[in-house]
Amino acid sequence: MSKRAYYTGVTPEVYNELKTKLQSMGLTLQGDSGSISEKGVKANYNYNPEVQSLEINDLSVGFPASMMINEDSLVQRMDEMISQYGGRSEG
Repeated sequence: MSKRAYYTGVTPEVYNELKTKLQSMGLTLQGDSGSISEKGVKANYNYNPEVQSLEINDLSVGFPASMMINEDSLVQRMDEMISQYGGRSEG
């Protein structure tokens, strides 16, 4: 089952920090929008710097990532990362 996450208050600095943290997990966000399909994690994302929002859709976790994480725990980690740098999860 895929998940969705929406964040506000995501400044360019917050977005760059999130990208760095996700890259340390083996997930690369390139540019402000697109899709990822790495290590069993799939998602579509759209960052809008003008309104400081980040939307992640169709997030799913399959093998091999599913050996260590699931959709809920990945969203929880992103929630924590975003809020740590001043952004907010809007569910």
